[in-house]
Amino acid sequence: MQTIVLVTDLRSARRRVEALGLSVLEGGRHPGRGTANLIVPFGQQYLELLAVVDEAEARASPQGRPVMAALSTRGPGLARWSVEPDDIVTAATRVGLPTERRHRVLPDGTTVAWRSVAVDAAWYEPWRCSFMAWDDPATHPAHADVSHRNGATGFARLGVVVPDVTEARRWLGGHVPPGVVLEEGPEPGVRDLHLASPAGEIPIA
Repeated sequence: MQTIVLVTDLRSARRRVEALGLSVLEGGRHPGRGTANLIVPFGQQYLELLAVVDEAEARASPQGRPVMAALSTRGPGLARWSVEPDDIVTAATRVGLPTERRHRVLPDGTTVAWRSVAVDAAWYEPWRCSFMAWDDPATHPAHADVSHRNGATGFARLGVVVPDVTEARRWLGGHVPPGVVLEEGPEPGVRDLHLASPAGEIPIA
């Protein structure tokens, strides 16, 4: 599972997150989309800090424009979430959307590739998760072998406000991931994220 935090500047965002005792890795650029990211891995989950780094490129990109729209309408902060289904083709068929090929390039030139479903739907209706499947488990962002100074081990609780819990469960295929709390409310989207640690939960964004 993944949660994205939109930021306006990756350097300052990195300093803030490292000040919490978290280890941050370079995520690289999304070619042609005008965006780049940083990754905070937890083994099975990861936090992504995402920023627009080339506004002209982002405006010209079908994948970059939803990011810019989210920043302009909702501002920085918790933006959306993704899950990894057992079968992404089945997930695509269930929600009636295509499977897309996406990739980004690490600073060392390594390409990280994955398939995704419903990314645009998740940007515009952020209570909806998108679905992801990684081509190579060795390049999965969550699997980097790092430890965190604060002892954080992963997501303890991800709060998502939805317009209708039954519809949200249907979108998820009937299975709500452990730690995800769905709550009906007037402002649908990712509400809060808390990390698990030996000293207690750590709030993020």
